[in-house]
Amino acid sequence: MKKVFTSTHAYWLTVIALASVNPAAADETLIEASRDNTLYESTAGTLSNGSGDYLFVGSTGSNGVRRAVIAFDDLSTIPAGSTIDSVRLHLQLSREVSSATTLSVWRLVSDWGEGTSDAEGQEGAGAPAAEDDATWIHTFYDTQSWLSAGGDFMAAASAELVVDAVGSYTVETTEALVNDVQEWLDNPEMNFGWILTAGESGTTAKRFNSRENPNSAMGPVLEVSFTAPSEDDRDNNWSGLWYDPTLNGEGYLIYDTPSGWVVYFFGYTPDQEQLWLISETKDIGDPVPGQSYSLQMKVGTPGTFNDPTPPDQLVDWGSLQMNFDDCNKGFFVLESTTLLKLSDGVKIVGVDDSLCVDE
Repeated sequence: MKKVFTSTHAYWLTVIALASVNPAAADETLIEASRDNTLYESTAGTLSNGSGDYLFVGSTGSNGVRRAVIAFDDLSTIPAGSTIDSVRLHLQLSREVSSATTLSVWRLVSDWGEGTSDAEGQEGAGAPAAEDDATWIHTFYDTQSWLSAGGDFMAAASAELVVDAVGSYTVETTEALVNDVQEWLDNPEMNFGWILTAGESGTTAKRFNSRENPNSAMGPVLEVSFTAPSEDDRDNNWSGLWYDPTLNGEGYLIYDTPSGWVVYFFGYTPDQEQLWLISETKDIGDPVPGQSYSLQMKVGTPGTFNDPTPPDQLVDWGSLQMNFDDCNKGFFVLESTTLLKLSDGVKIVGVDDSLCVDE
């Protein structure tokens, strides 16, 4: 009776093999804020502090609410295609006039500006807004406005932290913070940063150092841990189970690994004897449609999935020629001194997250 090699077997073997090769290492980077500002509650929207030394959050009581906006536009130290693993936001609280309050970090959904306004003294009262400053009413003073006064941001906070006395504070990583930075990395046009708020009733105001603070080492800093794509990462467009619908119970299993291509053949001889072959490992890269690629095929004493033939006991069997129309269709020629098989192959199982699209 024939043993049928199913697509389910091929799928899991492919996933396991590709997941186990050359894991990438995590990296870390520290990123300084590229712009920041304070929104001072005002019906006229004429106050800002784009170039000031400080940022403000919370309520001053009689003088209204303050919210800080911070952006980290330059993520160039994180390679494109990286996976964000963790995010920490470092802040320096430099003045407080209230007891402990909860600082909330919200992802902004509208862009905003940092102008040249610079408040005097302790800066708590703000300064007249300059051109392109963010204010309570404006994203860019005085030509563009928030959809909602006080800033446009997500309905749920990305993180929270209780802040109290003067000192250094770190907003620890959350799933939402990671998602925020991942979105900014993948879609830079959506990187509008965060808005920081605190309790907005009573007296809760807190002051933090801005990026313009003379002690620049104590301004807002974003710490990101990420896993960069390996130089050997492949898109796995070609990996998967290939078969010829006219050849029952036979097929090819292609692994595109960092070390090169490995191709398995599962089928039968003309006498209906089991024939399992494995190719040499060869760096084919991304095949060019219409070009032929050759692999040496090897065979060993028939083994099993649990007890395969040791590599040093494999012997040359013949060759495999492959010519692809695209990453879903190809022509296979399997040849030895005693056998010739011609297959119009189609891929029936691929690898998750591959870029191959059947057009």
